Amino acid sequence: MANEILEAVTIRLEFETGLDEKGMPIVKRKSFSNVKTDATSDEILQASATIAGLQLYPLSKVAQIETTVLSH
Repeated sequence: MANEILEAVTIRLEFETGLDEKGMPIVKRKSFSNVKTDATSDEILQASATIAGLQLYPLSKVAQIETTVLSH
């Protein structure tokens, strides 16, 4: 049976910075690594909202990216 070990968590925030010539949103991304692996989704959303409050553009998406190591 395979074992899973959560090795790292990264938060990726996406901000809409405007529209291109075709009217499609322009998205800028900021990533933050070294997130505690035991952080809850609520804690990540709260931290993301705090970071977004310091940004010029509105937050459009929060992604939690987990790196998991598999072993036997």
